[in-house]
Amino acid sequence: MANVIYDKLHDFGTVTTPATGALPNILNLGEASAERMTVDFRCAGLVGGTSLAFSVQGSATEGGTYTAIVTGAAIPLADLGAGVYQLPVPRTKFRFLKAAMTAAGTFTGGTVQAVLNTYVGK
Repeated sequence: MANVIYDKLHDFGTVTTPATGALPNILNLGEASAERMTVDFRCAGLVGGTSLAFSVQGSATEGGTYTAIVTGAAIPLADLGAGVYQLPVPRTKFRFLKAAMTAAGTFTGGTVQAVLNTYVGK
């Protein structure tokens, strides 16, 4: 496994007490592409709720309409634990990216952070 360095410029932000919606930061890719990269969702101390499903959304303009690029399956609370869940980013035309989640049930604690992992592998 490669050493991965997380850069604040690749951080979608952190939410406490997860709920359905986008994380606070939007990434502007400019002329770059996130193809073959992943969005890493880091979970810690989740309490309550039934499950979370993660997604990556894109838009051609920052204030525009965001469309789901990739959506993962719902992960039950018992399986979320303190772990990292990755969604691969396929080729896309979108310049702006958001990380989002869909919560089932009501979470009463814990955090979720999302970061663009720029390691593209071999």
